[in-house]
Amino acid sequence: MRKFFLLFLAWIPQVMAHPHAFIDMKIKLLVNEEKLTGFRMQWRLDEASSSEMLYDLALAEGDATAKQRLVDDVMKNVVAEHYFSYFFDKNNKKIKYKSTPKNYGMHAQGTYLEYYFDVLLASPQKLAANQFMLMTYDKTYYVAMLYPEPVRQSVDFSALPANCQGKLIEPNIDEKWRSYAMSLDKSQRDTDNSLGAMFAQTIKIQCE
Repeated sequence: MRKFFLLFLAWIPQVMAHPHAFIDMKIKLLVNEEKLTGFRMQWRLDEASSSEMLYDLALAEGDATAKQRLVDDVMKNVVAEHYFSYFFDKNNKKIKYKSTPKNYGMHAQGTYLEYYFDVLLASPQKLAANQFMLMTYDKTYYVAMLYPEPVRQSVDFSALPANCQGKLIEPNIDEKWRSYAMSLDKSQRDTDNSLGAMFAQTIKIQCE
């Protein structure tokens, strides 16, 4: 995980407590013949975290090979971390992804850097009479990965058939855990690998 974040996170001195950086996410469910096939993801880094990679991107301007190398390096590490995403069926069984993302890349959005990619399931999942949960997070909560408001623009359930409903569930965090996270400074990145799950939002898909 450390190698992945060092590829694009700059030092953020004004933030002394966890989290130290932020990724705003968007997601679209991919459905084919009433089976869930994967997710289309967009991750936008905060302005401070974007700056270093935007500099490298500017250096690669006009050099398609160098730019692709930057993208490939990041995506290899995203894949190595299972896309930072944990997907479960109604029996709480973890569902695997394919090891190669599709349609991936990155681009600048003003002073922000955005990554985009399709995460495909190793096996398409039948939606009927099923339930799924998806959580995306950095285990250490060094980086907060969030679906920002308004939710309807961040989480796209439009591909779901009529017998399915989707919703985003916010975490219920005890104040003691908020205080604990705030007590961790930047040097304590790998202190607690349980924090990310506690603070993660959950996408729930329920089908009849």
